[in-house]
Amino acid sequence: MSAAGTLRLALLWILVLVSAVSVALVSHLCRQQYAELMALQREASQMDEDYGKYLLEQSAWGSLQRIETKAVQELKMRSPRPDEILMVKPD
Repeated sequence: MSAAGTLRLALLWILVLVSAVSVALVSHLCRQQYAELMALQREASQMDEDYGKYLLEQSAWGSLQRIETKAVQELKMRSPRPDEILMVKPD
């Protein structure tokens, strides 16, 4: 084999090795990114679950029955009697 043929063969081997290392590196990076994606999806799912719980809690704390009970018990509020109601007429 001539020197040019040997050089070509060596260059081809180097390109094959670089290609193999590149494939391994890209595969590793892809797995790493996929693992990060899965972790973020789990976190998003947990946040969605927490948000649902907070909505239920907000609904419970803001229910009209609860507010009325608190107003009567803690603030001693009551509905006005008919003789206490004043009608205001617009001009």
